[in-house]
Amino acid sequence: MVYDILLPSLPFIIGYLGTYLLYRGGYIKKSMHINIWNLILGLIFLISGGGGFILLILLELGTLLPINIHLLYWHVELGLTLVLITIFHFHTYWKTSKKMFTINNGG
Repeated sequence: MVYDILLPSLPFIIGYLGTYLLYRGGYIKKSMHINIWNLILGLIFLISGGGGFILLILLELGTLLPINIHLLYWHVELGLTLVLITIFHFHTYWKTSKKMFTINNGG
């Protein structure tokens, strides 16, 4: 099976850059930009995770349906999109993210 990374991710990349530019231009607050993408990340996680959970149940039951292939395809596509959005999200939270990945030896 061949997976596309750009086509499903393009609307999210454009949307993220759009809200980021609105935030940087002073049209919306940073908290609004972050809340929009927290909601989108949460929804994508629920959809992708739910699809993965359904696939797991079907696998455990030994059920092979035509929907399995399509569900697997969209589960992977949403997962790839989720990775890209998470990278963008780390950019927004760079200072906080940097603190998470560094060791504080100062006390």
